[in-house]
Amino acid sequence: MYVGRRRPSAKGVAVGTIEERWQVLADKDEIRELTARYCFAVAEGDAGAIVELFCEDGSFQMRDRRYQGVEGLRQMYTGAAAGTTPKPFIQNHVIEVDGDAATGRCGVEIRMVNKGEAYTVAGHYADTYRRVDGRWRFASRDFMTYHWVPLSKGWA
Repeated sequence: MYVGRRRPSAKGVAVGTIEERWQVLADKDEIRELTARYCFAVAEGDAGAIVELFCEDGSFQMRDRRYQGVEGLRQMYTGAAAGTTPKPFIQNHVIEVDGDAATGRCGVEIRMVNKGEAYTVAGHYADTYRRVDGRWRFASRDFMTYHWVPLSKGWA
């Protein structure tokens, strides 16, 4: 019997009991809400709320910098990101659930102001998620950029 592991799929259609399939859908919905809460907290500059969305040993990586654990994440969102006003917009979220662990990728477009200049940023997040005490959290969030340029110059 299937217990806590994702069952194989046939041509993109999940197999398993209706309860197992429902649980995967519920998990995916909770993870999508996790990423939405992240975007709102980033847009509001609420570092405390952002850190709460990560596991205690969670990490965020951007370019060549990795921020690990509660203090590292707090430093990222109060230090490195301070003075900017990023407004992230998520799309094309793909999630694979495997019991209490999951992976996901989603595209992101960010509008921000840094030192008085407007920027456009695009890329994607490659995430791992973990269910901790019944709640989905980020175990890791890696940000890969496609472009990060002043809006006045454009990305092409």
